[in-house]
Order: sequence, then structure tokens, then C-alpha cells
Amino acid sequence: MNRLLIALFALNVLFSCSEKDQNISENAADFSLEIVDSMRIDYLGNLRIMDYDSVSRSFLAWISREKRVLIINEDGRIASNFAFPLEGPESMNGWVNPIALRNGKVELNVANQGFFRYDFEGNRIWEYKLPYEYYYLNGLKGDPIFSLGKEMAFIRPEQGEMDWDAGYKSLFEGVYSKSILEVIDTVSNATRETMPFPPNSMYSDGNFYYWMFPTVIQSGKEWLLYFRNEMKFWVYKEDAGEVNFQREVSLEVSDGVKAIGVAFEQEQEYAEITKNNFPGTIREIYKSTDKTIVIYTKGISEELTREIDRDEPDGRLELEKLKNYYVAVFDGEFKLLQKDIPVPKGLIFTTIITEDDEILALKHTDFFQTEDDFVIYYKLKLLN
Repeated sequence: MNRLLIALFALNVLFSCSEKDQNISENAADFSLEIVDSMRIDYLGNLRIMDYDSVSRSFLAWISREKRVLIINEDGRIASNFAFPLEGPESMNGWVNPIALRNGKVELNVANQGFFRYDFEGNRIWEYKLPYEYYYLNGLKGDPIFSLGKEMAFIRPEQGEMDWDAGYKSLFEGVYSKSILEVIDTVSNATRETMPFPPNSMYSDGNFYYWMFPTVIQSGKEWLLYFRNEMKFWVYKEDAGEVNFQREVSLEVSDGVKAIGVAFEQEQEYAEITKNNFPGTIREIYKSTDKTIVIYTKGISEELTREIDRDEPDGRLELEKLKNYYVAVFDGEFKLLQKDIPVPKGLIFTTIITEDDEILALKHTDFFQTEDDFVIYYKLKLLN
């Protein structure tokens, strides 16, 4: 009898282990981010691709110093090239922040001028000027305009004129708690706010960290939000015209460099206190067909940054080479499948992922110390 019990117990253990191994095998991930193609653009100069439109299957490149737009086909050929006028009734002298493609049209926000839409020939076909003065504390990336039912949503600006003499305390203590999006009915000009500031952010701990550089990604009824120097992001759901908080998603990175905050009373000393602090941060988030892909860096230790002269070009390049980027992969329910996947070096990632799940990244010529006759973008894909 005892022998029978022992045999049954052994079989049960063997079966349990086999079942566990099978589950691990089924759930285990072995992803890699690899270059699968490239795009060569016949252009000499600093060209940055800002967006991709699946409707026109075109890329939008922006040359900021010239206020010039290039529309580029998927094969790298420049299909359209125009600059915004700097004089005349449709002049554009403000800071363009940001610019994107939507349904075969160029959309942009111009500092304190409003929102505009252009066709690919450079003709202005729509404009909307906010019924108040406004400003942003720093640059934005991503879409300038989001559709929210029949209303228009955008990252909430500060109203009025910036008072540089007031100090950061009055500005940022309020910013660290306000809603992320402003919504406006372009017919009635009625405005409201949505997407509440997320809970459990370091920007809510009572310290000063400068601006959060919020990035908002809309994917159907699902919205994602992340801030500079935080190793997590937040998921929101759109319902009845509101963008409501749903959950926080951590990258589960325990060995990243943390950002240093200072008391608001020390705001004038922030730059000096944090000059050697290069914390971990999310660089980009991409929504693929069935996954969420996050590019991030764990930061650089102070021991290393203290040894580098960042006032010299060689020092800045050396610092750039110390930044190791990684990929974290989440499934459709934001369950972490794998993290710390190495990323090819010498790439500057865009915000773009195509309908073929290809991520676009610029070849960093300074990193490779090359002088190319073309601008080269690589297409990368998450492979399993």
C-alpha cells in the first residue's frame, strides 16, 4: 500500500512538474527587436520624420529652422515639399508644437496662434484659434489634436502669458495636479478638461521635477499616458466623451536610476543639484496589432556622468553612447511578457509604428561618426 501511495505521489509530482513546464513554455517569451529594412531619403541636412499616415501611406518630415514640410513615400521618395509663409496674411511665425499627419492632411499647433490643417500642396484648408491666450512650458510630441466624439481634444496648455518673475512654484505646483487634456467644442467654443492627473506619480510627491513632458497616445477608445523619467505608464478608457483613468502599468525595472526631486524652495538650485542625474525613462511607446512595445533606458550612474565633460561635443557623444536602450513587451491586457530586451545602438527612435508593425528609427550619424549623402531611417520589427 505504501509503495502504491509513493508511486501515485511520484506520478502526481511528475505530472504537476510537466504541467508547470508546459505552462512556462507556453507563456515564456523570447522577443528581439531587429532591423528588417531601411529607407534612404535623398536629402542633405537635418531631417526628422515626425509621423506616418496609413491612409495616404506617407511619412511627414519637418525641418524646423525653415518651417518646411516634406511628404515622403514609403520608398523614401519625396512626394511634396513646401514651407509655411513667414510673411503675409497666412504667415506662421510662432513655434510649431507639435505637427502630425491625419487622413492625408498635415495638422499642427502653432504657439499662441491656434490649430491648422494643410493639404499636401501647402494650402491651408482649416484653422481654429483658441478663444484665449495660451502657452506650453516646453515641447510636445505626438498628435496636436485628438478626436473626442464631436469635440476636439489636445494637451492642456497654460492660459494667459507666462510670468517668468513668478518663479516655478506657482506654475508647477498646479501643473502637477491638473487634468492632462483640454476639450473644446469648436462651434460653441465651450471648453472643459478630462484625463485626470494619474495617481501614484512621482510628480505628486510634493517635490519639484520641472515639467512632466506628457505624451498621450490614442488608440481607439484606449488612451495611454506617460511622463519623462518615470518607469511606468497609465491606461485610460474613453467613455461618453470622458477619458477616465483605468490602471497603472509598471515596467518592473528595479535597477534603473531614479530622478532627483528638490523642494520647491530650492527650485533655483534644481539644475545644479541634478546636473549629474540621468534617470531611467520611457523613450517611446508603440501600440502594435496585439501588443504594447515600450522603448526605455535605465539611465546612467552619477559615477560615470561626473567623469564626462558635457560642454564638449566629444563628451556629449560619449554620454550618448552610455545610454543603453531596452524593450519591454506587454500583451493586449498589459501583462508584461518580457523586459530588458537589448535595442540596436546608434538609433534615434521616432513615434512611428506602421500598420505592418514596423518601428521607424533614424540612423544617428554622430554616433557612428559618418557623413552620409542620404538620410537613413531603419525599420525595426519585434520578432519572436
